[in-house]
Amino acid sequence: MRRLKSALARVMKQIKGITWTVEQHQQLNKSMEPLTEENEKLKEAMNLMEKNIQRAQREQDLAESNARDLEYQKGVLSEQLAAMSEQLRGKSERLASASMQLEQKSEQLRSVSEQKAEQDAVLDQLCQAIEQLREEKMKETGRVDKLAEESNSEYFLVGVTAEVVSLLDGIL
Repeated sequence: MRRLKSALARVMKQIKGITWTVEQHQQLNKSMEPLTEENEKLKEAMNLMEKNIQRAQREQDLAESNARDLEYQKGVLSEQLAAMSEQLRGKSERLASASMQLEQKSEQLRSVSEQKAEQDAVLDQLCQAIEQLREEKMKETGRVDKLAEESNSEYFLVGVTAEVVSLLDGIL
C-alpha cells in the first residue's frame, strides 16, 4: 500500500506536471496566435515586396532596353544628319551657282528688255503706218462704192471692190 501510495503520489505528481505542461502549452498557443497572424502579415508583405522587386527589375530591364534602343537610334540619326548635312552643302553650292547664273540671265533679260523697248517703238511706228493705210483703204472703199453707184453695174462693182480689197489686204 505504501508502494501504491507512493506510486499514486508519483502518478499524481506526473499528472500535475502534465496538467501544468498542457496549461503552459495552451498559454503558449494563445501567445502564439498574434505571432501567427503577424507572421502571415509578414509573409504577405514579403510576397508583395518580392512582386515589387520583380516589377522593378522588369522596369529596369525595360529602361535599359529603351536606353539601348535610344543609343542605336541616336547613332542612326547622327549618320542621317551627317548625310543630310553633306547633301545640304552640295545643294548650297548648286544654289550659289544657280544664283550667279540667275544674275547673268537677269542682266541678259535687262538687255533684251531694252531691245524690246526699241522694237516696241518701231512696232508703234508700224502700227501707225498700218492705221494710216487702213484709213486710206476705207477712203478708197468709199470711192469704189460711189463709183459703183454711179456706174449702175452691180456685177462690175462687186468684182472691182473685191479686187481692190484683196490688193489692199495684200499690201497690209
